[in-house]
Amino acid sequence: MNCLPKMKKMKNQKLKFSALLLLNIGLTGVQAQNTLYLKEKAGNQTAFTLSDVQKLTFPTGGMIVNKNDGNTNTYVLSNIRYLNFFDLSTGVSQFANQESNNLLLFPNPATNELKISFQSTEIGNLQIIIIDVQGKVLHQQTINSQNGINLFTINIAQLPQGLYMCRLQNRNKLETIKFLKN
Repeated sequence: MNCLPKMKKMKNQKLKFSALLLLNIGLTGVQAQNTLYLKEKAGNQTAFTLSDVQKLTFPTGGMIVNKNDGNTNTYVLSNIRYLNFFDLSTGVSQFANQESNNLLLFPNPATNELKISFQSTEIGNLQIIIIDVQGKVLHQQTINSQNGINLFTINIAQLPQGLYMCRLQNRNKLETIKFLKN
């Protein structure tokens, strides 16, 4: 019995998952998140405070979270729906009330729609601008923000796969976050 194709597939899954995790860390790292959310396909969601996590490893076909208190959580990669640094069920970061870095994009990577969440302290017009890596503006839209948490959806189905930047701009502030289009 030849196990080589199965081992190769598991190794590719591990590499893809690790790459997505690292990319997600890079894309959301600017948001200063301190919580790792893991949602399983069965619907269970677990939150880990990053300061409590000692090590995160990806042995063949799995993920192990070693915590500072000595406890360990083990997951099968094929049972994980997503791993992220903000709560996708609400789309709101626990840091959304801070003055800076409150722009959130999800899902990331996105396929057809990109949801944009941000906290505003004033009512007014904002520009949402989607830019490619060459700096070309691909989408520009004016929205009316309200005081508090705002949530908008942009159709990005027409964009080719790749890396983009979403810029939120008003007369006083400019925030930019990278996202991937699948």
